[in-house]
Amino acid sequence: MSRNFIIFISLLLVGFVGLVFMQRSAQQSTADVEGSNNVYGNLDSPVTLTEYVDFQCEACYAFYPTVKEVKEKYKDRVKFQIKYFPITSSHQHALAAAATAQAAAKQGKFFEMHNILFERQKSWENSQNRDEVFASYAQEIGLDMVKFKEDVTSRETQAIINADLEEVQKLGGNGTPTFSLNGEKIDNPENTVEAFSELLDKALAEADN
Repeated sequence: MSRNFIIFISLLLVGFVGLVFMQRSAQQSTADVEGSNNVYGNLDSPVTLTEYVDFQCEACYAFYPTVKEVKEKYKDRVKFQIKYFPITSSHQHALAAAATAQAAAKQGKFFEMHNILFERQKSWENSQNRDEVFASYAQEIGLDMVKFKEDVTSRETQAIINADLEEVQKLGGNGTPTFSLNGEKIDNPENTVEAFSELLDKALAEADN
């Protein structure tokens, strides 16, 4: 066996070991990432209402003003949480919108971006230049654009979105928006402030007993 051949085999082995190590490191770096932490209201409340959203979803768009009003009504008594549930099979921009919101969250401006994405959904849902549109929203709310562009495509952002997706799937969510109250899925919630108020009042009363 020639010396050159031995060197060649050794280099192949070193490269293979390095590739395996890099893959394992990448898996470990994303496996330990928890889901999103976009919260509002009374963070110490015994009652948490969680909404899993797809920013391109028509139903989420319809629920948006109701949930916004409920959040303001109960912000002193209830913890509200928004998590990501992009349904990419039917919404081509859903994942990019979720990544945009998470990149804004990294700079403490999730809800500013959340509101813009819903309020202007009809402007961007069929856009051919969505990345430019989303970047313009980021600039509008005052984000550091260098950091935004890094975060919107980062492995950590994708891992956070994936963690939210795994969570809602375990919850049994099969459509958007999916709501849970203290970790229990709400089946077929009515899209009215009164219906959500009834659920929250009941949960708050039970928490006081």
